[in-house]
Amino acid sequence: MKKKIVHIVESFGSGVLSYLSDLVSGLSDDYDLTILYGERQQTPKNLNDYFPSNVKLIKIANFTRNINPIKDIKATLEIRDLLRQIDPDIIHLHSSKAGVLGRMIRYKKGQKVFYTPHGYAFLNETDGKFKHLIYYDAEKILGFRNVETIACSKSEYLSSLKVTKHSKYINNSIDTNKLDTFFSNESNTQDVIFTVGRIDEQKNPRLFNKIAESMPDMKFIWFGDGNQRSLLTANNIEVTGWLSRETLLQKTQAYKYFILTSRWEGLPISLLEAMYFKKICFVTNVAGNKDTIVDKVDGYCFNTAEQFLDDFGSRDASLGLAAHEKIQKEFSRERMLGEYIETYERYNHD
Repeated sequence: MKKKIVHIVESFGSGVLSYLSDLVSGLSDDYDLTILYGERQQTPKNLNDYFPSNVKLIKIANFTRNINPIKDIKATLEIRDLLRQIDPDIIHLHSSKAGVLGRMIRYKKGQKVFYTPHGYAFLNETDGKFKHLIYYDAEKILGFRNVETIACSKSEYLSSLKVTKHSKYINNSIDTNKLDTFFSNESNTQDVIFTVGRIDEQKNPRLFNKIAESMPDMKFIWFGDGNQRSLLTANNIEVTGWLSRETLLQKTQAYKYFILTSRWEGLPISLLEAMYFKKICFVTNVAGNKDTIVDKVDGYCFNTAEQFLDDFGSRDASLGLAAHEKIQKEFSRERMLGEYIETYERYNHD
């Protein structure tokens, strides 16, 4: 009989969705898989197309990104009841909200629980000291539960050691076979700087806008949407809104330059994909980004708009090829799957 694995994820869109799609698709022949998910603005309508037909998808109606005591309690009870029905061997929590609610549930003896933060909420220093302490204290208290954290990068692993002793890391990876079909004669032919993701405090649209204002003759595109869209005021910025994954990968093929202005990351899938597509990548020197890019070896790490402008002015086109080769060697889906299978198989249901 196949082991049952339930993945629980509130942040079901963008990079986390791509990561789970690759992970679950690679495990679907050998495990009985269910995903309990929350719906966000960026969650695609054709969600079933991202997963094999034997993977069960169940929407949690009260899953919300922000703290909402009533909905959070309802979501926790809904998850608890579904877990009792499914009776999984392994439960894997993804992102901070699912990590908090999921670790408040009492599990059956023999069930093993894992948690992947995909970027700890307490790393957000712009929320103010009070919220920072709430997120940090919640992780610290729940870190005493018998739950193993699987960080998605070395930097996230080092952050996890502040709140738990039960931790390891498996780098996020991508399915390069899927991406190969998007290469074309138009790839990397246009001088456009683009980014992908939710327009919010984590992605630092203020810095993105400042850079765009400093380069009025360069076109900038933000693929995504979010509650801080109004901060992107430069005349040379285009905001596309949320697109399907296929449309996104097709539209970005022609553009040469990828940028991430994030304040923090887990390990961004959009960056891994840009590197594989031989883009010249410019990323802020923060957790997640610096696990992937080595400055001036396979991309550029910067801290300020001024430093970005210096790096862009002296950019080396060969770094795009170096980035592509790095993904092939270090961030393949096969490597990630092998490490997850080894981790999951260490535990047996009593």
